[in-house]
Amino acid sequence: MRRGRIGLPASSGVPPVVAVRCNTTDAPPPPTLDMAKIIDLMHYVRVASGTGFAFVLFGMGGLILNGVILLIGWIPVPSPETKAWVMQKVVHYAFRGFMGYLRGFDLVLGKAEGLEKLPPSGPYILVANHPSLLDVVLILASIPRACCIVKPEILDSIYMRGVSRLAGYIPNTEGEPLIAACVEKLNQGIPLVIFPEGTRSLPNGLGKFKRSAAWISLKSGYPIVRAVVQCGSPILMKQWKWYNVPPHSTELHFKIYDTINPTDFLKGQPCGPIPARRLTDYLRRFYEGELHGASFT
Repeated sequence: MRRGRIGLPASSGVPPVVAVRCNTTDAPPPPTLDMAKIIDLMHYVRVASGTGFAFVLFGMGGLILNGVILLIGWIPVPSPETKAWVMQKVVHYAFRGFMGYLRGFDLVLGKAEGLEKLPPSGPYILVANHPSLLDVVLILASIPRACCIVKPEILDSIYMRGVSRLAGYIPNTEGEPLIAACVEKLNQGIPLVIFPEGTRSLPNGLGKFKRSAAWISLKSGYPIVRAVVQCGSPILMKQWKWYNVPPHSTELHFKIYDTINPTDFLKGQPCGPIPARRLTDYLRRFYEGELHGASFT
């Protein structure tokens, strides 16, 4: 037998095994966890779930207040104005508690500044921008007593119907009936809260200013208190869902500015469209100037 190389027969048809050296440096690195994204997601889940529960709490609070209203309705008080005063105080303390919940769970940090600039006596018209659903809550939580102009559907809501009606809130209608109703409230000594835009601001800026606040101030002679509301991060804005929240707590800042006298805008003219337009234009320029490039300190 002839000796030769050890291997497979040539007729086997099996190719020889070729050793391939693997270059480990070309292998993709193992996947790593992005802890920053995970932490942001956890914060978002916390804020979104807390905000959702806040809506549930707000609705339950409205139903509870409707029960309180039944008790107030049976209280033998001399006038509907006194019942409205009691209900406005109840709303004030209820909203203070709600803002306390938002702060306690690190969802929204409400802050009011310049409250000492409010007139010490007599009614006034508090004018504010309206970037969020929560700004009216912060305003009423900061002011012991006030009457609001609200959307008509709020007066028919199962959660807020009894509260808003007994508190004497005014439906947001147009024309002379709205102005007359507001002047009547002011003459009763009740401060009035008005959003000149009539609804929440658009995400990209202020909406069109209506002249209702100017007409009410000019016809009644009561001063206007300017208030600016700012959100550290957008939350519960117009056309936003409740779960469109930032992945962290946000600050809601409410600042009172100096009072303005409506007679300064008459300039010797009687109360009419020209002074009302002049006052409305002034208010819009003021808010555009204050909100442009605004930052928190």
